[in-house]
Formats: sequence, structure tokens, C-alpha cells
Amino acid sequence: MSATEVDSLRQQIARCAAARGIEVDAIYEEELDRASAQLVACIDALLEADEPYLIVPSLLHFAGFNNPLEVRRDLLSRGIEVLIAQDTTSG
Repeated sequence: MSATEVDSLRQQIARCAAARGIEVDAIYEEELDRASAQLVACIDALLEADEPYLIVPSLLHFAGFNNPLEVRRDLLSRGIEVLIAQDTTSG
């Protein structure tokens, strides 16, 4: 993924958070060879948060871990709200 694409995703996440009045504390950028460990670290941090929100570019972000809908349900069952930042204003 190019730096421009990464920047675009960061902006989508920021817009999603701002639209909901959420302050972004951290952005986890996964590297393919370490994605599982990075997701676990992110979830661990969210479980300690007062208002745990996980904003992802799309549900496809979870496709490498399991069925994306099942991953979302599992996170919701742990008290983590999953928001989708996919930019619907372009293309």
C-alpha cells in the first residue's frame, strides 16, 4: 500500500471519529506478517479503554482472521464497538 493510500485511510478514520465525536487515541497500522499480533495488542488496549471504539477502513479488514461479521460480533461481545470508516463519498 502506498503512502498516499495509507494517508487516505488515516483521513477516513479521522473523519469517521470526528463525525461521532470520538477522540482517536491511537492508530494501529498492521504489517501483513505481524497482523495477528498487532490486532491482539489493539484489542488489549481497547479492553482497558473507557469507551472502546475500533474504527476500521471496512469489514474486509478482518477477512484474514475469520469471517468478518463473526470477528465484529466477537468484538461487540467484548464491549468493543466496531465502526466502519469506508469513504462512501468517492467513486
